[in-house]
Amino acid sequence: MAAELYALLPAEFIAARGARVKEAKAAGDAGLAALIGRLPKPSAAAWAVNMLARSGAAELGELLGLGSALRDAQTDLDPARLRELGQQRPHLLAAAVGKADDIAAGLGVRLSGAATSEITGTLRAALGDMDAAAAVRSGLLVRSLSGDGVDAVDLSGAVAVEGGAVPVAPAAPRVKADDGDAGARESLRAKAEDAERAASQAEADLAEAEQSLAEATFRRRELQVALKETRERLASLEEELATAEQDARRASRAAEAADKLATQKRRIAGQARRWLERYSDDGD
Repeated sequence: MAAELYALLPAEFIAARGARVKEAKAAGDAGLAALIGRLPKPSAAAWAVNMLARSGAAELGELLGLGSALRDAQTDLDPARLRELGQQRPHLLAAAVGKADDIAAGLGVRLSGAATSEITGTLRAALGDMDAAAAVRSGLLVRSLSGDGVDAVDLSGAVAVEGGAVPVAPAAPRVKADDGDAGARESLRAKAEDAERAASQAEADLAEAEQSLAEATFRRRELQVALKETRERLASLEEELATAEQDARRASRAAEAADKLATQKRRIAGQARRWLERYSDDGD
C-alpha cells in the first residue's frame, strides 16, 4: 500500500491516500485505515529521490556504489584511494541530481532550486552513510536528508514505513512533454549545472578534508601504538631500576660491613704489631 502511494505524483497523493483509508474502513480494518491515514505526503525533494530510486536509474546505482567504496577506503585508511574516489564524486553526484530533475520534468513536475538543493543534500548524505543509502533505495522517503560525512545521518521520520525497503517499482506514468515542458527542463538543467559548478569546489574541498582526516587518523594510530610500546618499555625499565636499587642497597650494606670488618682487623693487626715490638724490646 505504501509503495503504491509513494509512486504517485505529488498532486495525486492526498486524494489517493484518502481513498485507501475509505477502502480500509469499508473492509472493516480500522487499524490499517489509521496507518494509511498517518502516511505523510513526501516533500518535493523526497518525492523526486523516490522516483529516481524507483526508476532503477544507473546514475543512482553508480553514486551509491561510490559511497560504499568511499566508506571502505576510509575504514582502510587509504588516502590514495580516497583521493581517487573523491575526484569521481562531484561528477556522479551531479549526474544523479540531473537524472532526478529529468525524471521529475518528464512526469510534469517542476522542481524549485530549493528542492534541487535538498536532492543534492540527500544524495550526498547517502554517499557517506550506509543507512541513509538504504533509505534512499527504499523509495519511501518523506523528507530530505542531510549529513556531514562524520556523524550518522538522522533518519527519524525520514522513511514512511520503518524498515520499509521495497524492490524497485515503476515510476508513475510519464506525462508527454510539450514545448513548455521542454523549456522548463532546459531551465531546470541550467539551474542544476550552475548548482553543480558551485558544488564541485565544495566537493573537492571535502575530498581534501577527508584525505587529511584519513592521514591524521593513521598518524594518530601510529602514535598510539608507539605510546603503548613506550609505556610498556618504561614499565619494564622501572622494574629493572627497582631491582638495581635493591641490589645497590644490598651491595652498600655489604660494603659497609666489609669496611667495619676491615677496620676491626686493622686495629687487631696494629695491636699485634705493638705487642710484638714490645716483646722484641724486652728480649733485647
